Amino acid sequence: MKKILLVIFLLLLTSEAIDAKTFRDNGAFTQLREKIQNNESASAWQLATTLEAVHLGDVDFDFLYGLAAMKVQENERAVYAFERVVANQPSWLDAQYYLASAYYTMKNYHGAIEITQSLSKAETISPKLKQSAANLNNISVAALSSQSLVIQQSVNVNLGYDSNINAGTSEDNIYLPFLDQDIILSENSKENSDSYLALGYQLVGSKALTQSSKLTFSGTSKLHYFTSDSEYNRFTVRTNLQYQKDFDAFSASAGVRAVPLWLDGSYYRTQYGATVGINKTIDKQWLLSGQAFVGKSKNDINRLLNTDDASLQISAQYIMQRWRHALSIVYSEEESEFVESQHNSKKTNAISYMANFAINQFWLASANISFQHQAYQHQHPFFLEKQVDDMWLFSTSILYKDSTRWSYQLSANMQDKDSNLALFSYQRAEINLSARMSF
Repeated sequence: MKKILLVIFLLLLTSEAIDAKTFRDNGAFTQLREKIQNNESASAWQLATTLEAVHLGDVDFDFLYGLAAMKVQENERAVYAFERVVANQPSWLDAQYYLASAYYTMKNYHGAIEITQSLSKAETISPKLKQSAANLNNISVAALSSQSLVIQQSVNVNLGYDSNINAGTSEDNIYLPFLDQDIILSENSKENSDSYLALGYQLVGSKALTQSSKLTFSGTSKLHYFTSDSEYNRFTVRTNLQYQKDFDAFSASAGVRAVPLWLDGSYYRTQYGATVGINKTIDKQWLLSGQAFVGKSKNDINRLLNTDDASLQISAQYIMQRWRHALSIVYSEEESEFVESQHNSKKTNAISYMANFAINQFWLASANISFQHQAYQHQHPFFLEKQVDDMWLFSTSILYKDSTRWSYQLSANMQDKDSNLALFSYQRAEINLSARMSF
């Protein structure tokens, strides 16, 4: 009896071993391979996961399993699968290449470089695979280099014309209910037009901390100089420092920003605060993101204009071969710090749509349209009612990239603001030509 049981046991082991060795001859092997070749990613991955309990460890199955995993961005599982294949069949060069590719997607650039360098020295490698390995090695080396401190800078000069530099009204006089009479507006309150020269500087830097985290810094400054009305000259600086972390399902960020403003040579105000954000890549075409800001605006000229600020933005991007579409929704609040100026407190709802179209490798066209609704929370002391504003904004531009260093852009911007208080209604148009040098 014991001999019979032993024979049955050995037969079962032999049967399982035969099945493991002959997976390539199973119909499932052909079916899985065809689904991968036909880019039926979801279906291939579903089939692979149903077979893994039986065939995991078979080199043929593990190879196809790794390919299917990479198709659906299950990169960690792909790494494990290709590592098993390479461990069992070290001479399988294709498996080595795909393991290097999986390492690259997991940001293990050292691992990808080590394998691709070894492949380039293999005597039996085909010319096509050797070239692919060389390309992967190059981008892995570049990615590893970018993990160190990377700094990009640019300077630009703008020549333009602004039809309403002070966002003034076209009215000559305004009725003030609290005086019960019309008043004649000064020239500073009425719309003024002027040409201008603007100089800008941008700096963007990043420092990788780990394979999945980094620090980023950005700073931009712009000097706006008007030809005739120098009292509207301004200088702005925008700085932003963020910590970014990549997770399996999304990436997150937290940081601080500050935006000081100088007007007519004098320090005017600064907005500063903290930001948090999250980004989720759905697939190669869709990207969702959200960002929140909490901070303050401190006014040096008049402290009654100080506000507590908060905003929330949600955006979606859809990327095609030559198009990029972006839709954003923003809600913000500005709350005055003082009762005397509480009429400045407001809530803003905005929606914007942007489209970029790459005409070719040199030309890029873009357009943006947005709508803002502003509702002030308290009665205006002069007009004796709450201010409500609606504003439409439209911009369009065409950019020519002459080289990696030089680019030129022609842009036009239009604003149409309608308010229940006539003093704050206006229309504005701007056109400018700019040249940028990057280094």
